[in-house]
Amino acid sequence: MVQQLSLFDCIDDNSYDLFLATVTTLSGNAPVVFARISTVWKPNDSFEIDRVNSKNQLVEPTRIKLTKNIPLSLLSGQHSSSHTLPKKLGEGRLPLDSNFVHSLLHESNDQSDNSNSWTLNVSDIPAAGSRKVSLQSVSESVILSTGGKDCSISTFMNELGYISEYQYATIGVKFYLRHELTIELQKIWDLTRGANEQMTRGGFLTKAYINVEKATDIERISQAETALLALQRELQGYVDLTMPDRKAMDSRMNYI
Repeated sequence: MVQQLSLFDCIDDNSYDLFLATVTTLSGNAPVVFARISTVWKPNDSFEIDRVNSKNQLVEPTRIKLTKNIPLSLLSGQHSSSHTLPKKLGEGRLPLDSNFVHSLLHESNDQSDNSNSWTLNVSDIPAAGSRKVSLQSVSESVILSTGGKDCSISTFMNELGYISEYQYATIGVKFYLRHELTIELQKIWDLTRGANEQMTRGGFLTKAYINVEKATDIERISQAETALLALQRELQGYVDLTMPDRKAMDSRMNYI
């Protein structure tokens, strides 16, 4: 489990090239293009879920997110590694067949193929209080393979008592800066039930974050907050990085 400190904002499509040039100068590194499919799962109402754990503490049902990187070649052929890819894709529908997403979820996994791995993510609501950056506990684990007669990831999650709620694709670029600071620019498409609708039309979601391994490492958390606030000041007037409403980042069932 890590503590993720973050700030968010958005830029319009016309500001994309200038933003890349600015952050490239700040970081000294070229942007890295990425593409991933995310699927969100919720507890199955058909099961009776005990809301109290062995310590008689209240446990609230929480969504689980599964994420997988997808080959950039599926999106734009030989030019897929170019930092212009997210902007070009933003001009129309995402070139992903709905059958591709279905096959990822429902086809059996080859246990000898690590490309079938998924990242399982569970996050808590960001910490309350008077804060200048968002501070959220995030737990992740990697599912390398699933076993059984029908060993698809969908069957695996169903056996855990979860059902699929929605799917989306995230295409963008990321920068790696000092102090383990990462900046991402994202385009997001809703892929639920065969849809192919861009949710960030006309702009990019901007996220700056630092992961701290231990919640008890107060010094490191303070350093991460200082680094984020320094970036906020550096980009002030051009990109206004802010802390979002913590309720918008709450994955508990009773709050969304």
